[in-house]
Amino acid sequence: MAFALLQAPLDELSLQAGDALAFVDGATGEAVTSGLRCSLVLRRDGKLLGRSRATPSGVHHWPDLADRWRQPSPVLADVFVSDELERFLPLSLPWPLQAAPAGQIMAVTAHGDARLLRVNLLSAPGRPAPQGLASLYGLLTWQVDDAPVAWARVSYLDGAGHAHDGASDAQGRLALHLPRPRPDKAGSPAEPAPQLRVFANTALAGSRVPDVLAFAAQPEVRALASETTAGTYAPPKFTSGEPLVLATQDLPPLRRELRLGPI
Repeated sequence: MAFALLQAPLDELSLQAGDALAFVDGATGEAVTSGLRCSLVLRRDGKLLGRSRATPSGVHHWPDLADRWRQPSPVLADVFVSDELERFLPLSLPWPLQAAPAGQIMAVTAHGDARLLRVNLLSAPGRPAPQGLASLYGLLTWQVDDAPVAWARVSYLDGAGHAHDGASDAQGRLALHLPRPRPDKAGSPAEPAPQLRVFANTALAGSRVPDVLAFAAQPEVRALASETTAGTYAPPKFTSGEPLVLATQDLPPLRRELRLGPI
C-alpha cells in the first residue's frame, strides 16, 4: 500500500505504508521542509528503532520499519522531533501516532490503515525573528520559588482577536513571533487590549523533550502583574520597531521576568 499526497502543484508524493508526519512553522504558517530529525525510540530502554526519511516536501516516514512496530497496540515508543537549525522547540509524539488532532497535532488524514499527521512547531528562544514579524520575549518563573517554568504553553491574543501560540523551553525562556500590529489611525476605534494566557505544570520540569499530549493538557496558571498584588498580567502594546518583553512589575531592573502562580 502507498500514500499519494498532493502537497502542491507538480508535487505528488508516494510514501510506503506506515504513518507519516508533516510539519508547519507556527510563526509563518509555512511547511518546514529541511533541518528536522525524527527519531523513533523504544520507550522501555531508549533503543533507536529508526530515523525517518524526509521527502522533498518535508514529509517524514519510516519505510524500513519492521512490521511489528506498525501494529496498533499500547504505546511502546516515542518519536523525538528536533531541529538541527535550532529554529523550533523539540517535542515528542507517542507511537503509534495519535489518531485525532490534539494540541500541536493540527490535523490527521487517514489513508487506509496509515495516517498523515500535520504538526505545528513552536519557535525556540534563540530563533531570529522571521522577516516581517514582530517578536515577543519572556523569562517565565514560578512566584513561589523563582524556579524557571519549563515547557509552559502560552497563548497571546492580539488586538485583532487572533491567537498566537508559543512555549517556554526547559530554562523558562519564551520567544513568540507574530504579525506586526496595525498602526493606530486617527479617528479609528481603538482595538481591544491584547490578552495573555499561560498553561503550565511542574511535572514537565524534568522533561528533556515534552510530550505533545501532556504539553497540551497543562492547567492554566496566572501571570502576575505585580509582585505586591494579586492582579493578572496584561501585556502592553507593541512599540513600533521594538520587541515586546513580558515582565511582572516591581522586580529589580536586572530581573525582567514574568512570574507565575496558581489560579
